[in-house]
Amino acid sequence: MEGQDSQQPESSEPEQQTPPTEEPVKEVPLDDDDKAEDESKDQTEGGGKKKVDLNFAECPETSGFSPEELKSENSKTLDLVEVGKKIRPVFSYGKRVRISTFYDEAAEQYLNTEVKVCGWAKTVRSGGKGAFYFVELSDGSAIGTLQVVVNQTIDNFEKLSTEGVGTSFGFVGTLIESPKKGQKYELQVQDNDKHSMTVYGSCPQGEYPLSKKKHTKEFLREIMHLRPRTNLISVVARIRNSLSIATHEFFQKRGFLYVHTPMITASDCEGAGEMFQVTTALPDQGLPISEVKTTTDSKIDYSHDFFKKPAFLTVSGQLSVENYCCGVGDVYTFSPTFRAENSHTKKHLAEFWMIEPELAFADIIDDMDCAEEYIKYCLQYILTSHLDDLEWLEKNESKNLIKNLQHIVDEDFARVTYTEAIKELQKKAKKAKFDEKPEWGIDLGTEHERYLSEKIYKKPVIVYNYPKDIKAFYMRLNDDNMTVAAMDILVPQIGELVGGSQREERMDVLERRIEEMKLEKESYWWYLELRKYGSVPHAGFGLGFERLLLLTTGIENIRDIIPFPRWPGHADF
Repeated sequence: MEGQDSQQPESSEPEQQTPPTEEPVKEVPLDDDDKAEDESKDQTEGGGKKKVDLNFAECPETSGFSPEELKSENSKTLDLVEVGKKIRPVFSYGKRVRISTFYDEAAEQYLNTEVKVCGWAKTVRSGGKGAFYFVELSDGSAIGTLQVVVNQTIDNFEKLSTEGVGTSFGFVGTLIESPKKGQKYELQVQDNDKHSMTVYGSCPQGEYPLSKKKHTKEFLREIMHLRPRTNLISVVARIRNSLSIATHEFFQKRGFLYVHTPMITASDCEGAGEMFQVTTALPDQGLPISEVKTTTDSKIDYSHDFFKKPAFLTVSGQLSVENYCCGVGDVYTFSPTFRAENSHTKKHLAEFWMIEPELAFADIIDDMDCAEEYIKYCLQYILTSHLDDLEWLEKNESKNLIKNLQHIVDEDFARVTYTEAIKELQKKAKKAKFDEKPEWGIDLGTEHERYLSEKIYKKPVIVYNYPKDIKAFYMRLNDDNMTVAAMDILVPQIGELVGGSQREERMDVLERRIEEMKLEKESYWWYLELRKYGSVPHAGFGLGFERLLLLTTGIENIRDIIPFPRWPGHADF
């Protein structure tokens, strides 16, 4: 049973590292969704599942880099002093003051002055035997509300008797220190010469879906046009906004260039084949399928299609952003991507956002440093600027959320090779009772990823140097010819959060890998030419933005942290 949300206003009241002695993060047992997830591709970088029949005697121990090399010399301790300064708007169109202002030191400048506030009623109740009404007003700018006290002397006062939750109001009144315990300020609307009340939109109380009772998340997904008015979704919206700001801030401060990559592509970045096709070859709606133009062997004739070839919605902007990395240096893209996999798990969507930086003249160690610092920067940003929202989430969605996030920020991520990770899992296999036996060559499943981060290391862990046969063609082949310079960041409760690699910059090796993966070499002619003309070592990673939100908010279902989720059979709103 998923958690619930309410319209009721809140009361204003490389070597195995030694696990930290602090209380471990909350462990959530794997459910059917987690197991089903392992049967489909993660929404990060990487290839599909393929078991390689190899024994440890044949496996590389720590190919690529030694433990002492796991932190680059240029890696600096994250400066958290500059992180997360809360952005406070100083201006609002419509000359209204946002309710979030009254939860800030800026509120004092409005004390005992006339201000205008607008929003939606959480509750409307009478007092003083009908002499006044209390309206709990929310405008979405903060988890807190503002109590408005409306006196019977105000014009249109009688309308309050028929209004309630969901009605949109505008009030002009005097902000005063509230005599009510638990709230600092309230708005008094009592003088017709200076104050006013406007009902912008009435809300039929017997019909409004968002009553004061609690609603399940499943129900809220059926009314996605209204769910932004709930505490849960408004909290997520504010945190999502700030994580976006933190993302751009992190990379801009480090000199990265923001590149817009195309949504439509003829290349399959992952080689997975799970892509949405974009075509005008189909007949207009209502016409028979026989109207589709075909070749002599009865296949679709794409010469009549818009792009004159098969085209798809992109699964990743990586290949495109590499073009700019190999011309202007460090770059990143932050954009929507798409996957047509028939997955119904709690951690998969058909449309989702990806952050994909590309580091020029860099290796896998630089890549790991950048990814770890980025995650910590984002979490510290939210801890600094959204403590009130996190406190609400901790109370209603995820126990110990703030402590767990701070733990991730404070601790160095563990770094181990894939080979070492498999060995650790094998030591615990009997006790853990994994559904899939941990053997060298398997693609780690969610059960393995979570066990590593929750049980063995008790913090995020970076696993690197994966078998080449379970990773994508563009990942740099290590000297052992068995592994690639790939890395995944695994975090508690989620599993894989980041997938990245050093890119293969050697043209002959890249060509061979494309052939081994049975991909059409002609489709990657431009990608190969980047290696032909002034090739450079470079690395990058992909992070699913929605998964970062799952980590930050402690919410379990990915459909609740994106405004309009798309999954099989669902494309409404």
